[in-house]
Amino acid sequence: MTESEQFYSVLQEKCCGFIDLTALQTTLYAHYELLKRWNARLNLTSVIEVEKAAVRHYAESLFLASLIPIETTTVADIGSGAGFPGFPIAAALPKAQVFLIESDQRKAAFLRESSDLSSNIRVRCMRSDAYKDRVDAVIGRAVRPADIIKTARRLAGWYGILLSHRDAEQLAASSGATVTRLPWDDQSAVLTAKISNHVPRGT
Repeated sequence: MTESEQFYSVLQEKCCGFIDLTALQTTLYAHYELLKRWNARLNLTSVIEVEKAAVRHYAESLFLASLIPIETTTVADIGSGAGFPGFPIAAALPKAQVFLIESDQRKAAFLRESSDLSSNIRVRCMRSDAYKDRVDAVIGRAVRPADIIKTARRLAGWYGILLSHRDAEQLAASSGATVTRLPWDDQSAVLTAKISNHVPRGT
């Protein structure tokens, strides 16, 4: 089995039932190949082996994509880093514009090159507290959940965060958010919430 076949096989196994991969596989694998090349000189991620990366980076991001409200047209990924969860979400939601927010200039350079693979991505090299544009949804992973929630309350109508199930339950207890476990990993979850005082983009 080739590496690309391994990648596709893992995604199909994990994502079966919540997302159609037919139009996504080529784009996602191209991103993975680019990630490997950049990771050789810039430490973007410690999870790079094909099967683990397919689950940790791509399948988890696609599960979050499946929870984003259907009417969403603009998404901001806070602390995007290597492009997760933002890049797979952009691939899964081609009609939405996805902003990858990353303050590290080297990581932002990688994100700009990876954005050539998906026309609905825009990269912003800045801190999340400097980002001012309203969006429909704010997402994140491997960033302080409090920072994501703070940004979402300022700019968005909904947020989704990938994190451990334990941390998600603790945050949900104080915020009223919803916790959804990953189908294949009961130790990980997505924390989601709708923000009632959101002002739509463009108003």
